[in-house]
Amino acid sequence: MIPLKRIDKIRWEIPKFDKRMRVPGRVYADDQLIEKMRQDRTLEQAANVAMLPGIYKYSIVMPDGHQGYGFPIGGVAAFDVKEGVISPGGVGYDINCLAPGSKVLTEHGYWVKVEELPEKFRLQGVKVYNLDEGHNDASRVAFVAEREVEESEMAVRITTESGRIIEGSEDHPVLTPKGYVYLGNIREGDLVIVYP
Repeated sequence: MIPLKRIDKIRWEIPKFDKRMRVPGRVYADDQLIEKMRQDRTLEQAANVAMLPGIYKYSIVMPDGHQGYGFPIGGVAAFDVKEGVISPGGVGYDINCLAPGSKVLTEHGYWVKVEELPEKFRLQGVKVYNLDEGHNDASRVAFVAEREVEESEMAVRITTESGRIIEGSEDHPVLTPKGYVYLGNIREGDLVIVYP
């Protein structure tokens, strides 16, 4: 179990209990949320992030924190520009995975093509679905990055019975009744959730 020291009502510290940790962890959560974090790998992942080269001051878990893919979702860390790293887990596992022409729904209810986001993302947020609470939310876009497709990468295109097309990288997450599934793992006959 990851050791935790309570700082105040909502702040906790993960002390440098492992000699590989370069900084302590800082967690922002009430008692109920801390119990949820103890049930998965959120705190362990925060401790692992604290071991990364060049990390500055703390490995932080925000109140939306939960287990991620290496980095906890809701995890934040700053790194020294010369000695630090860029962690794919900290950037996000689903970045750069949509094909040109993919439509992104804005918080105001209209669509923009993904390639239009660099010039428009500061104007409005995008629609997201909150799995934990079961409703639509809007979220601001922090930044937009783009890159070339690597030679070994595969793209996947699925067409739903209603004619909608979802196209992206194999590891692009698609919401299904069973939770998120990688696009490359969707098979004929599987159900996917689309915005009505």
